[in-house]
Amino acid sequence: MPLTLNNDIEEQLQAIGRWEPQVHALIDFDEHAARRRAAEAGAGPLSGWSVAVKDIIDWKGTPTRCGADFMPDEPARTSAAIIVRLEQLGAFVMSKAVTTVFAFFDPGPTRNPWNLEHTPGGSSSGPAAAVACGMVRLALGSQTVGSINRPASFCGVVGFKPTYGRIPMGGVFPIAPAVDTLGWFTANVGDAQAAFAALTGEEAAPTPRSLRIGVVEDMLCETADVAMLAAVRACADRLRRAGYDVQAVRLPPSAAEIYEAHWTLVAAQCARSHDSLFARHADRYTPKLRDLILRGQQIDDAQISALESQRLGAADDLERLFDDHDVLLTPSAPGPAPHGIAATGDPRMNLVWTYTGLPSLTLAAELSENGLPLGMQFVAPRMVDDMLLAAGGVLERDLGFNARPQLPECM
Repeated sequence: MPLTLNNDIEEQLQAIGRWEPQVHALIDFDEHAARRRAAEAGAGPLSGWSVAVKDIIDWKGTPTRCGADFMPDEPARTSAAIIVRLEQLGAFVMSKAVTTVFAFFDPGPTRNPWNLEHTPGGSSSGPAAAVACGMVRLALGSQTVGSINRPASFCGVVGFKPTYGRIPMGGVFPIAPAVDTLGWFTANVGDAQAAFAALTGEEAAPTPRSLRIGVVEDMLCETADVAMLAAVRACADRLRRAGYDVQAVRLPPSAAEIYEAHWTLVAAQCARSHDSLFARHADRYTPKLRDLILRGQQIDDAQISALESQRLGAADDLERLFDDHDVLLTPSAPGPAPHGIAATGDPRMNLVWTYTGLPSLTLAAELSENGLPLGMQFVAPRMVDDMLLAAGGVLERDLGFNARPQLPECM
């Protein structure tokens, strides 16, 4: 007889049974083992919380394949620091979740639950889709460019990228350590806030009575599409009517230099992260990642040091925007999830904040004409993650998004 668990977990297991055969968000899911882990979970502030783990994060007893078919099947001997901490807090791992290959642009099999013919985004494709389907309460992802905020937008869930360095990266396969950041997906801001408070040991910030919101439409790159820009303006109007101080904001000119600098830094550090693996398996690397590594091999340490100095200056320039605003509102993606699963969409709307280490929170705001979510990205100064999450709670309420994906046979 299977172990009987609380109603929330039973509903999540049922959701896995319904959704997983079509969405393909999880890896080697074992219901019996998941039930046992749930039953054995300890007490704590996250007691009974189920977690999906992006497959670049070590989980003791399972291989960390990183979405690549040539990684060894040897199980991890220890779990990543974040999993150890979550289990200490009472959570349990439901399953590993799909990542794009080495958390870059070459996708895995996961589909968008809102429309199976569309991408869920990446690289945290499985975690975002798992939360959207109700398979787990919390899903761990990572962001090196836009791998939390973009899939959160495409899948209509909350995506939180903390300030760079707030969550320890021990036991996570590195892509570009200077910008790699662990974060997570939840169905609502309250859960994202509770997870952050538990993991950091900090008290949740009080609910803000007022907010000064700066709206950034022009990210000094190729603009978002018409539907997304219209959604940003509609959300700004909605928040203005709700009583917030909402004003248009321009990024400093120095932000335009971030795009090339970020990709140069990522290429250089990715080449170093993959040095030994690439030497043995270069012919088995996927095309986009191979090209990135080959580019990175041409970048020397002096160039990397110069980028580090430039990055700190760019972050300081952006921080000045918060002299007059509590949070910034920007598109979380260029538009709704693109058609097809051969690509994961463009992360350009997230790149600036990842490069400079600022915390960012994606909230679903409305549906596009073809029924796909459009997410808004809210950004705060470094190290005020708690305020961003507290603000997110009231912003989520006032945006009023409550749609959920439906199984294809019900559509």
